[in-house]
Amino acid sequence: MKIAIMSPWNDCCGVSAHAELIGKEWMNQDHEIVIFAPTDERVGGRIPVETEDEQFVYRNWEMYRYGAKVEDESILDLHFDPNPIINEDYDLFVIEKPCLTPLGKLLKIFDVIKRKATTIAIMHEGRVPKNINFYKFDWDIITLFDERYKKLLADALPTDKTYIVPYPCHPIVEGNMLEARSKLDLPQNENTKIILAYGIRLKNLREVLPIFKELRKTYDVLLLMLASYEESVGAAKDIAREYKFTIFRKEAPPISRLYTYFHASNAILIHKGHADYLPTSSTVHLCLGSMRPVLCPDNNFVEVFNGEIMKYSNLDDLRENLVDVFEGRNTQSIVSNARKYVIKNSARNVANTLMRLAQSAK
Repeated sequence: MKIAIMSPWNDCCGVSAHAELIGKEWMNQDHEIVIFAPTDERVGGRIPVETEDEQFVYRNWEMYRYGAKVEDESILDLHFDPNPIINEDYDLFVIEKPCLTPLGKLLKIFDVIKRKATTIAIMHEGRVPKNINFYKFDWDIITLFDERYKKLLADALPTDKTYIVPYPCHPIVEGNMLEARSKLDLPQNENTKIILAYGIRLKNLREVLPIFKELRKTYDVLLLMLASYEESVGAAKDIAREYKFTIFRKEAPPISRLYTYFHASNAILIHKGHADYLPTSSTVHLCLGSMRPVLCPDNNFVEVFNGEIMKYSNLDDLRENLVDVFEGRNTQSIVSNARKYVIKNSARNVANTLMRLAQSAK
């Protein structure tokens, strides 16, 4: 089967991660894919991963991050070249987070898409869309990540076409810590504890730095910061100058190299605050397959997890979690639970579920 995916691709964002996980799984199953991806993102600009686009990627539209808040995105006049979507042949058309896209312009060619393909809309939207164009589409299948989204969007979506399909996890990849550190030119003393801060605005780390400074009295601990977004780059450089136990790498690595960073670390810290919308932590789903403990604040980003990650309610909790990681206490069960979660919600299972739904809608 040939599958078209309209989504961010090779970008540092959760929508792109979802598309890449299921798209590459379909490729592993010998399906052919074509990607319709954004040229740029209105407001902040794209944060591309440091890799070349594959030959099957067209960049033919402009993304607007806050599309669900706008009643009619047509007033933004987002760039949209319909020709690749019209001219390509495909059997299945998947759109990730529809409100990111120029929906008004896409609507004008939607009948062309429907004539040749089954359509699936994957809802990442954490707000009830205000976009009037969103409600004009007759998708064959609509998917939501969990019951929270079903409750939020109950009045916005047709129940007979809406299904819960979880966010996919990256497959489990085991890795040797010292070998990974060698590849990345990081300290290779196994007594050095490296915590990787990833998937966050690095300015948020300032509130946890005193914890690391205190732990340095007992442990040889390093905080490794990884980012390429300019705001985070500036914050990280300031932190690195002030706190000598930090290391900053300006990178947006592809997933294979990102996993080397995960494996080089004793744990992954995702210090992200509560959201004013309904979120799903794409970063956690991406990290879990590394079989490293993941530490997160106990807020709505991670409320679907129960025992698969290490949650903390305050800085004292975070300190205790870090000590547990350093001492090897209470982490084995966390990693074991993470393994079960990854297997249950694997990219393969999610891709297969989406394919079954598409076939049932024919």
